[in-house]
Amino acid sequence: MSKRLTLLLLFSCLIPGFAISQTKNQLSDEEKKYLLNFVYPLSSVDPEQKANDDLKVLDRLVGNSKVVALGEVTHGSGEIYRLKDRMYRYLARNKGYDIFSLEASMPEAYNVNQYVVHGEGDPKALLKGMHFWTWQTEEMLSIVNWMKQYNSQNRDKIRFSGFDMQFYQGALANLKKDFSEYQFPESDINELSALLTEVHTKTSQKKSGHTLVSKKQKENINLLLGNTKKRAEKIPAGIDRKWFLQNVRIIEQYLAKSYATRDKLMAENIMWIAENYPNSKIVVSAHNGHINNRENEMGSFLKEALKNDYTTFGFAFYEGTYTALSNTLKKESLRTPQIAQTAIPGTVEYLLNSLDIPILILDLKRLRSEADPLAKRIVNDIMKFRNTGAVALKREFWDARVASDFDYLVFIKKSTNSKLLD
Repeated sequence: MSKRLTLLLLFSCLIPGFAISQTKNQLSDEEKKYLLNFVYPLSSVDPEQKANDDLKVLDRLVGNSKVVALGEVTHGSGEIYRLKDRMYRYLARNKGYDIFSLEASMPEAYNVNQYVVHGEGDPKALLKGMHFWTWQTEEMLSIVNWMKQYNSQNRDKIRFSGFDMQFYQGALANLKKDFSEYQFPESDINELSALLTEVHTKTSQKKSGHTLVSKKQKENINLLLGNTKKRAEKIPAGIDRKWFLQNVRIIEQYLAKSYATRDKLMAENIMWIAENYPNSKIVVSAHNGHINNRENEMGSFLKEALKNDYTTFGFAFYEGTYTALSNTLKKESLRTPQIAQTAIPGTVEYLLNSLDIPILILDLKRLRSEADPLAKRIVNDIMKFRNTGAVALKREFWDARVASDFDYLVFIKKSTNSKLLD
């Protein structure tokens, strides 16, 4: 088979836009040999493994990107989180990525940072304080404890942060502390707290995907927040003042939160971190659906702002188990591992599994840059790709443009469910 035909067949499966008469479900030996030119095998997902020669490829893949995003195909795969832990440790030690930022509420994640940098608080309690079960796992605790250990042994500190805004409580608590410290009117912060409680109660009762706030409530809250911003001038210039204003902004974002706005607001918060810590480099951890380059997803806003300073790694697995809520949405269901649908012919995962490499990175970026004219004949072809979140779905595989979504794809053959903290 010619190299040209091989390229066409491979791209028809991996890259959206290669139209052939039949979906490519199997790879010939020659096709596998060619695809291996774009594959980097990894030896283990174990973050405690001492030998890291296999991760040296990251030096070239991430370059000097300001932000490197590590995805996840589900929030509950232990192997994915352990490998992200391993990758972050390497990037922190060898590439200067001194901020780890999680798809978690921004103020509450900052409390975790107090433990990571200063040893303040109980890490398990702090992880539980970030609201969602997805971060209340042994795998996330491993990342946090390693960061704390690293800081105890190194002068240059690494930081833990978050960038979500689905809750206002952490921001309000921080503002209350500042109001007390700088002797701002207590009545204002109490009134703001009461209004936000009303909004939160109504939103929770309706189980709405967006914040439910009346016109009158919004007017009153905006007036109080406007006065709060003016008081920032009495706080010494520097990071404390910036965090004070960012806590106000988190509340504004909470009020504006919806399915349509969340990704743009998360991107805004990542850019706030990047701009306020200009000498830092950031590893972002979030779902594949947020980090990718599709229009109106978080990754598309970051790509627009950062250009080549934004690098993405999607994550996938072939078979196994994962932690998720069942369709009953009862928290007890998290204790029963979900059995993942094994990838079938016609999926990206099935194709990669045929390479017989248990853990690998596929260089989609280099595949896209192939000069062969057949590789440039892009139309709108797509493949099935697993996509689950915090809730188990009957349908796990969906149409996706994987090769245009990410720069690199990390594939793991077998997943096991993440382990919840007691």
